Amino acid sequence: MTSHQEYADRLITLVNQVLGTETSLVGDSDLVDDVGLSSVQIMELIENVEDEFEIAFPLNDLANVRTLDDLVRELTRHVDTQ
Repeated sequence: MTSHQEYADRLITLVNQVLGTETSLVGDSDLVDDVGLSSVQIMELIENVEDEFEIAFPLNDLANVRTLDDLVRELTRHVDTQ
């Protein structure tokens, strides 16, 4: 089973790819306010996460995702149920 930190590290890599630059993220980093992702970049990130982990997020499951930790929790929940 993959750990929370391993998922976080992989997600940080994907965020950096979307941004096109290296940024430092911590669990409570807000993806919009702290990281500066636009709505288009958020959708690109979600698409990349789905491709990387071979999952599909129902959009309503992502409504409350604001931080890196939120995204890790949703990712863990979806990967563990497949």
